[in-house]
Amino acid sequence: MREYSLSLLAGGFLLLLLLLVDPCSADQSSMWDGNAKKPVPSGAKVTLELDHREYFLGENVLVHFTLENTGTDPFEANFGGDYRGATRALRFKLTATDESGHLAEDPDPSGMCFGGFVSSRKLNPGDKFVESLPLMRYCRILQPGRYTIRVTHDFGWTEGERKRPVGETTVVFRMPTPAEAEAVVATMEKLPANANNTFGERSQNYADFTCLCQPIYLPPLLQRAAKGNHDALEGICRIETPTATAALMGLATNSDPKLALAAAQTLTLRLPDPALDSTNGFGGFAPFTKQVRRELVKNSWDSNLTSQVRSLATNLLARPDSDETSAGAFMLKAVGTTNEAPAVVAAMDRALDSLVNPRRDPKDDILDLPQPLRELINAMNVLHGKGYTLQEGALNGEAQILLYFNWLGDQPGPRSDQWLEMVKAFGPNSRYPTRMAVLNSIPKPLPGNCVEFVKSRLADDDLGVCRTACSIAGMSGNKVFLQPLLDIVATEQQEWLLREATDAANKLGAGLSGPIG
Repeated sequence: MREYSLSLLAGGFLLLLLLLVDPCSADQSSMWDGNAKKPVPSGAKVTLELDHREYFLGENVLVHFTLENTGTDPFEANFGGDYRGATRALRFKLTATDESGHLAEDPDPSGMCFGGFVSSRKLNPGDKFVESLPLMRYCRILQPGRYTIRVTHDFGWTEGERKRPVGETTVVFRMPTPAEAEAVVATMEKLPANANNTFGERSQNYADFTCLCQPIYLPPLLQRAAKGNHDALEGICRIETPTATAALMGLATNSDPKLALAAAQTLTLRLPDPALDSTNGFGGFAPFTKQVRRELVKNSWDSNLTSQVRSLATNLLARPDSDETSAGAFMLKAVGTTNEAPAVVAAMDRALDSLVNPRRDPKDDILDLPQPLRELINAMNVLHGKGYTLQEGALNGEAQILLYFNWLGDQPGPRSDQWLEMVKAFGPNSRYPTRMAVLNSIPKPLPGNCVEFVKSRLADDDLGVCRTACSIAGMSGNKVFLQPLLDIVATEQQEWLLREATDAANKLGAGLSGPIG
């Protein structure tokens, strides 16, 4: 969704803005209740307008919502705080009902958002506030026919004697012929990529290839995608059929490496992720939430393609590009077997070899491992759950060593004598992901024979390893770690390391009021 302008707007409307920083995932009723502050004013009227009375299914339809003050006294209406990270402005309630009385499904009922700017808009008598709403972000309209569109908003008002105003209009959708579908796609290609209006103004139509979800659009989109049109891939991504999945599989083997990678990344979005927790980690097209992905997998995955996907994945793993490796790893996380584990381990070794420099810059991300290593480990965790194992005395290569320690992380102690020997051998001298795995494999409570190792990692060259050691030190209750932790607080500048070191030092009795340095 667009960012709201931080300015005084024309016509005497004062835009008072507050930034909401707390993420929310709530139903619409709770959002409305949280914003309801004032009674519904008299003279508040909502009307709806469309650019056309009839559309083809697949077109991006804008519903122009107008709040007008038809009364004699000014009033304020409250908007926003409901769009950042969401697929639409969540405080608007937009429905579409067909002639049989059936409501169109919500394409994304997740309610996920991360707040956003809140605006209070003063409307004097005769003033209007206009906002253009993308219909297909609110309603999943897949069949032709006449639909009644109704829109309202909480406005920051609580209902009493007066109800919140509701706007209503009708629209007709037709299913295009193949020739008409080609014309719809050609027209969309010429539209601007994004709405170019500011908050409270009517939008001009813009391209939204996610609307092209009817199978009739696959041929014209596939023709364009084969020529490298990334927008066309966005459209194919939303066509929920096995035929579209097979088309992406074909594009993923294209001789153009950029196109092949983009198609492979799009393909991953419709693979049956066993955890069902992935959204758009590999170049997915917004808006893309868990619910959207689950629906896509349910309707478009064809298990007959499993062997082809595994073959594609192993080919991607063998390539040097990290994005290709990440996509291949995700594919095997979704449909892989223990037979593909050696290819993943080999890719892990190559990824580890590329990690030459420790994370020392305060701006470095120390909360997670870099791609593709992160996705490769995730894939191996899934394959481990399917039966892939390592022999403790026959580990070959650093990737297997990392996995050995990683898979011990959630297991209770005690550990074997060989584990302690491996901690001493690989804990100080391996690459930083392995050092982190070694630390995380230490059981709780902290064994006495591991105290010196943890203490040495508080001075590790990699700030992420140091942060992990801080966490272990704080939970240990051993005051031998207090001075090294205070040294970190006094000298380091990395935000997340400072937080962890401060928290750990306080657990050991330091009494710090916050990070210092």
